Parts: sequence; C-alpha cells; structure tokens
Amino acid sequence: MKAVILAAGRGTRLPEITKEAPKCLIEIGGKTILERQIESLLRNDVEKIYVVVGFMADKIKEKLKSIKEVIIIENKEYETTDNIYSLYLTCSQVKRDDFVLLNGDVIFEKNIIEKVLMHIGLNIAPIDSMHYDLEELKIRDDEVLIREILPKNASKEISDGSTIGIFKFSAEGSEILFDELEELVERSIKNKWFEYALNKILYKIRMYKVDIHGLKWIEVDTMEDIKKAQELFGE
Repeated sequence: MKAVILAAGRGTRLPEITKEAPKCLIEIGGKTILERQIESLLRNDVEKIYVVVGFMADKIKEKLKSIKEVIIIENKEYETTDNIYSLYLTCSQVKRDDFVLLNGDVIFEKNIIEKVLMHIGLNIAPIDSMHYDLEELKIRDDEVLIREILPKNASKEISDGSTIGIFKFSAEGSEILFDELEELVERSIKNKWFEYALNKILYKIRMYKVDIHGLKWIEVDTMEDIKKAQELFGE
C-alpha cells in the first residue's frame, strides 16, 4: 500500500504560525501533524509515503529526511495552484496502484486509518455522519456509496456527513482518478481542490462510505482548531 500526503499549501488563515513554518509542521502534543500522519501510516504497513510539498519545502524536507519510507515531491507552482495539481504530480508514482490520500492538515486517531485500509481493493471515503460545520466539505450518499461531494456551505438538510480529508483508492479507481487529473491539467485547470476531480468520476467508480463518527479527528485551519486539537490529542 502507498500513501500520498498533500502538504504544499501556505495555511493562509494561520499567519501567526505559518510565518515561521508550514501548517503541517504545527506540533500537537509534542509531534507535528505530519509526523502523526506518517507514524499512523507506517503502523498500518504502508510501505511508501509520497509527501507533496511547496510552501517552506526545505523545512519539511529537513524534518522528514531520516524517514526512509518517505519520498518528497515538490510542487514548485504551489503559489498559483491548489492541491488538485499537487496530487497530479504523484501520477507516475501511484497511478494504477492502491493508495490512501490525506490532506496534510488532518489529525486523526489510528483506528481511522485501520478502518480505511481493512477494505482491500475498494475505494473508501471515511466520513463523519454527525459532524457539521462550515470548515469541511459535505457528502451526499445513498446509504452505501458516496454520490456527490458537496461544498462546505451545503445545508445540513441535504448533507449526509462531512469528509475528513482522507480517501482510499483501489488500483482501478486510481487509474480513473489520474486519467481525470491529467485531462484537467491539460486544460490548465490547476487551481481547484482534488475533490473537484473526484466529483467528476463518482459515476465511474464505487466510492464506499465508512462512518467514523465517535472516533477523534480534526482538520486544522484556524487557531481555534489548534486549541481543539491540543484538547483532543495533546499528551
């Protein structure tokens, strides 16, 4: 199993923090967000982890240089692109392979990755069916499959839960995803979230939902999120 962590962004809503270091290097309970993700992946037998960096790339490279399973890919266009392009840059490494995809700002307990990876050969989206706020993308499902990724401001009435910044793709799903990414980049569509591409292929693949409500997770975007993360994961 492989993994891709998207960690090229600037973290514009955390200027107090990101003037010194990228968001993924924020320490929660004595470990950076990125270290927590990598440890969780390695504990679950992920063999190669591709980390896409951009903003303050050298600081991330220095932090991860001793972890042999980590391969750094640099998005040199991070200032003018979004993570759809960062994911595209991993095409030659993970297309047609099973892989798990993570945003570089999500903190989660280890049971979540275990629940995702146990579904061998399937496309999986862990969602929190009872979580609703304006920071996370929402989903619409049919009880089993994800049918649509909804915008953050989608109403609670039409939402069946929130994404948590993690997805797993089968080898077949990976090929379909990267075919779509390649087409979008060829059309110079580089400044959208990767969920834009995912939405366009949900009619082609079966993306099963796994409800992780009750397990701890948080996506870090603001100072308030950092405070909550310390309460949830501080040690």
